[in-house]
Amino acid sequence: MLVVVASVLLISFLGHAKAELSTEALIERMQEGGMVIYWRHAATDRSQRDRDLSDMSRCDLQRNLSDEGKEEARKVGEGFERHAIPVESILSSAFCRNVDTARIAFGENSYEIRDDLFNVPPVRGRERQEELVRALQRYLNTPPEDASQNVVIVGHNINLQRAARVRIHEGEMAVFEPGDERSRLLGVLIPDDF
Repeated sequence: MLVVVASVLLISFLGHAKAELSTEALIERMQEGGMVIYWRHAATDRSQRDRDLSDMSRCDLQRNLSDEGKEEARKVGEGFERHAIPVESILSSAFCRNVDTARIAFGENSYEIRDDLFNVPPVRGRERQEELVRALQRYLNTPPEDASQNVVIVGHNINLQRAARVRIHEGEMAVFEPGDERSRLLGVLIPDDF
């Protein structure tokens, strides 16, 4: 029985890996619109840590973007422009690293901060953590109002792992196609892909 379960899981994993599109195909799909693009904030300065989240405007008390991360965000923003990838809305977690990623890539006041994109690990209550996971699942499964546009979410890795069983590194983007019942991962891009 264990061998059968392992075989089914392996086949499922391999099928998922084959379903992912190439970089060029992903960018083409994003150019067509209708996607939800989940971007884990750009690279951070790992010598810093989140110390006090009671005032989210206090960036000096959070882990922030590194110089490399700022350059990644610029590169992605320029790539969206160069490839003419249409964006209907940009939704961001309130963490400074997320807001800065969105601001550097897409410009001042181009994004909307959403409380329900808050990073899951610092949240104490299990019920609130589950609310955050369900909120992200709804976002990933909700297409843009204009099917020729895309929604960009600047979020956190743990939220995505719990909501969609997808793990991405800092600066990476998971491209989802919303569906009737659940979204489908089409692939992952890195800043250098732009």
